[in-house]
Amino acid sequence: MNSQQGIGLIEVLVALMLLAIAVLGFTAMQMTAVKATDESLMRTRALTVMRGGAEMMRANPAGITKFSDALNSSAVTTAIIMDGTSITKDSCMTNNSTVPTPCTINQTATKDALTLKQYANDNELTISMVTCPGTGTTTTTTTVGTVSTTRTVSGQARQCFVASWGTTTATLGSGNNDCANTDGVYNSGAQCFILEAY
Repeated sequence: MNSQQGIGLIEVLVALMLLAIAVLGFTAMQMTAVKATDESLMRTRALTVMRGGAEMMRANPAGITKFSDALNSSAVTTAIIMDGTSITKDSCMTNNSTVPTPCTINQTATKDALTLKQYANDNELTISMVTCPGTGTTTTTTTVGTVSTTRTVSGQARQCFVASWGTTTATLGSGNNDCANTDGVYNSGAQCFILEAY
């Protein structure tokens, strides 16, 4: 009787199948790592943009209302008329003769917002400014049995930046693509950040 030497075809196929499964597992792990890296990059960009916006607001607190109006204006807006002058992201800097161009507080705030919006767009982000949930005047009604108690708390309304990317919109609401609900709770799967700014 002769004994068989070497390996059979079945053993080779089993080894190849195990190798293929290992390679697929490694590939899936790499894809997950790349996705996490991309998400981390977008979060870092969002935080950088929002911190820059917060600094702009702190530098010009008297213009916060106009800053918010310009930031929340149409996505295609590149110029806004403010105090009778067309303001762009390049306004209030210098003209062709490198002489500083004077601007009012509101014009400066509008220019800052348009600059921030353009910077966010260049980084594949959408940004908006909203009143932070739970700030300002809140009214709560509690009913125990037949007795209803209404409590109103007055506070300072705070402004929050909402930055989003992908299919998420930089809004608070009940829509599927909204960043968070009106209470500030992030929606499932939302790709966004909310930052209290001022």
